[in-house]
Amino acid sequence: MKMKHIIACIVIMCSSVGLFAAEKSVLTIMRTWQLDPWTGIADTLSMVDTSYMHLPMRDVLNDYSISNTTNANLISPTQSRIYFDRDKRADFIFADAYTPYIIAPKNVTFYHTTTPYSSVAYKKGFVTNLDQNDISFMFTGNVSRRTNLGMTIDYLNSYGRFASQEGKTVFGSVFGSYNGDHYSMQGAFTWNTLSNFENGGLSDPTQLQGSLKPEDMPVELQGMSALRYLSGYLNHYYSICVERERKVNYRERDEEGNWVKKDSVKIEYVPVTTFRHVFETADATKRYVEKRANQGFYSDIYRDSVATNDTAACLSIKNTLSVTFEEEFNTWLKFGAIVYVMNETQRHILRDSIVPEPPTKDSIYHTQWTNNLYIGGALYKNRGKHIHYGFDGNVCLLGYKLGEFQVNGHLDAGFRLGKDSMTLAAHAYLKNEAPDFYLQHYRSNHYQWENTFNKTLRFYIGGEVAYPTQWVKPKLNVAFENITQHIYFDENGLPKQMEGNVQVLAADLQLNITTPWVNLDNSIVYQHSSSAALPLPTLTMYNNLYYHGTWVKALDVQIGVDMRLFTKYYAPVLNPALGQFCIQNKEQVGNYPVMNVYANFYVKHIRLKLFAQYQHFNASFMNKQYFGMPNYPMAPDMFRAGLSWHFYK
Repeated sequence: MKMKHIIACIVIMCSSVGLFAAEKSVLTIMRTWQLDPWTGIADTLSMVDTSYMHLPMRDVLNDYSISNTTNANLISPTQSRIYFDRDKRADFIFADAYTPYIIAPKNVTFYHTTTPYSSVAYKKGFVTNLDQNDISFMFTGNVSRRTNLGMTIDYLNSYGRFASQEGKTVFGSVFGSYNGDHYSMQGAFTWNTLSNFENGGLSDPTQLQGSLKPEDMPVELQGMSALRYLSGYLNHYYSICVERERKVNYRERDEEGNWVKKDSVKIEYVPVTTFRHVFETADATKRYVEKRANQGFYSDIYRDSVATNDTAACLSIKNTLSVTFEEEFNTWLKFGAIVYVMNETQRHILRDSIVPEPPTKDSIYHTQWTNNLYIGGALYKNRGKHIHYGFDGNVCLLGYKLGEFQVNGHLDAGFRLGKDSMTLAAHAYLKNEAPDFYLQHYRSNHYQWENTFNKTLRFYIGGEVAYPTQWVKPKLNVAFENITQHIYFDENGLPKQMEGNVQVLAADLQLNITTPWVNLDNSIVYQHSSSAALPLPTLTMYNNLYYHGTWVKALDVQIGVDMRLFTKYYAPVLNPALGQFCIQNKEQVGNYPVMNVYANFYVKHIRLKLFAQYQHFNASFMNKQYFGMPNYPMAPDMFRAGLSWHFYK
């Protein structure tokens, strides 16, 4: 089936839930929440993003961070240049570079709706040899007063500008929830299948200034990486409740047809103690293939000098049992408390060090199981208008990760200051992390190691202050982390552990200025790393200047220009065989602005968003030596267009 036929089918499905319904805020018909992966406790979200603002910038990579190291393709191994944006969604190092595309249980959003809700989006990039497609679909609806079902799916493909650069991915989720008076549950299944060709970068980057077409420029290798990541999640619990009377005010008409105020007493169930079971499983497989093993790009070939076919896999199964003493039960109990025990079982697939002749699949690979037992607990206060806090921690008592622990804390407060509200927040943690299994043991065609790394100790403290007013909305984040015995990949693609400490200091200032006609959004991030083993740009900036107005009452319009820039630094470079970013000290990249001009349109009545964008328009008149990492040029200038449509009654 052609792409246009798929898009047409999705639009028809969505329109069935109310295309031409009267305008109504989605805030009135939907409640959303996510779950803590350790405790299963719900964290209520403000709302699904239905804003048309900045639609061209809303894609997988830009949603992950304002600045990313990639191979300049839409589907690419990725590492954020903002250290504190880096998110680890899988306990599997070969999935780290694909974090933006992975839906982990903690990223699944659950819904409760009063009417079915769906959305569809399609974005396309138009440029020779770099055609891009981004399709996303989401649906959710309550099948009864207590039960909700839904699904999401995203499809992305990009052909790439240079040889051996094409990538595509499909990822999504199926989820559901039941919220009863005593028994409740939330469950989800997520998947990701991703493949991208690996070219190792340009063999001679100076040829960008020559007459060769990009697709004809020589590249370092012709490889292919593929990732499959599947996860399942079930959080179900039974609450012992007490009945509590609550006075409800309402209005109804009397015999003469006049509105009169009345009240009644409603019986509600208030949880006292909750017994919970959380089940989580994840199955991840990473494969790297070279049809002809490259004997120049990699230093060593251990297995096969003709072709490379490496596989690593990890199966994880977690079961958590917990008891929660609910926050809202008694007036004297000003916080909630939880204690839990968690068992984690992992299966790793590893190449054998000695392969008999003739080799078979069973003789090449073997499985290794590990098991870990954790205990933990938490204290939290999520209710109240002004102050909220939480403290939690756990420790591994038995197994491969014996001695691993973490302690986390957060505090936030909000109060009136003049006519506006100020919010303050503080966060801190202390983590003693065991190294990933594959950092200790790994064997492939190009790399092999047996390490005995120590645990990495991390201490973090950070804070945030925000004081939004009618015209100016400033927010400042400051963070500091000390890392003891940091593990990184060196210039040769081998994992190394530092002696001593490395410190990272960061300050993120966001300053948005709003006027009736012209708005300016700014984000400036300052970072300092004390070691070359953790390279970071000193400054990273995002600026967006745009006009915002309403035309003919029913059409909102936004026209603007934005810019991204990071200062020069020794950016890490991608190792295709490992899927890891390795340090280097030979070439700096940065100090190059990427500028886009765009127009957004929002048709209010039918909730249709449209955009057109000329991406990286300054590439047409600036030096073509623009790189996001050594030997990998940034994406060229490109015209993009797309739409996003929301449907609900």
